[in-house]
Amino acid sequence: MNICYREIQPSPELMPYVDCYWLQSFTDSAGQTSPIQRCPPFGTVELIIHLDDNHCDVLFDDVWQKLPRVFLAGLYRDAVVWRSPGDTRKFGIRLKPEALHSLFKVPASALYNDYTSIDNIGFHQAVSFAESLIGLPTLDQVITKTESHLKEQLLRTRRESNYFIEAANLMRTAKGDISVEEVSNRLSVSQRQLQRVFKDQVGTTPKTFGRIIRFSNAYKEMQNLEKAGGWAGLSYLLGYADQAHFIREFKEFSGLIPHVMLNDEDQIFGKAI
Repeated sequence: MNICYREIQPSPELMPYVDCYWLQSFTDSAGQTSPIQRCPPFGTVELIIHLDDNHCDVLFDDVWQKLPRVFLAGLYRDAVVWRSPGDTRKFGIRLKPEALHSLFKVPASALYNDYTSIDNIGFHQAVSFAESLIGLPTLDQVITKTESHLKEQLLRTRRESNYFIEAANLMRTAKGDISVEEVSNRLSVSQRQLQRVFKDQVGTTPKTFGRIIRFSNAYKEMQNLEKAGGWAGLSYLLGYADQAHFIREFKEFSGLIPHVMLNDEDQIFGKAI
């Protein structure tokens, strides 16, 4: 089976809302099922669309479940395990968590560490948009239609600026290496206010959100391990107390120790292979 993964950056206008678009395709000629795929948490919310008739399966509560054709995945704390039967194309819009409310007036908190069919949320315009992507033959066509829809959605919504959005941006800029106390001081809001707004908006605490962001950056940076100075250098670069702390945190969020994830390319989602 051939497995291909690509990421595409959004246009500048959409960068405050969209982390990236991605396409993962599986191609086979003998009715194969893909290797088990492990998707680590990225600190984002995802709208995911199966562009063809085959749908992937996800391991949820120790049971393989068929994923909906179009679904929304909330902020994940744990790695997600899934597989693809036969020829499949899966397209994702990776949104910053606060963008879900900015664009669609829906908080991500109800989907923390969970997913649901888009039909269950009342995203009527999003359902129509997602269905318009199904069957499009090229990624360029999918991206063009997606960008057009999101820009139209921006015109319908009032652009927001509040301390939740500012806090999330601070944490991303610091690559997760910033304390809740420092975020609180910089924004002149209490830590209790931050705790409440993060629970309301993404379903978890600002500390856990920051840890997920730091893990996500560790996952990206380990592709340049030699440049970072090995595992010890990478641990220092990302603000972990030491290499052992880095390995514990990495395993907690991914289910694997770092060098196993780095070398197991066929089974790790998010690598261009």
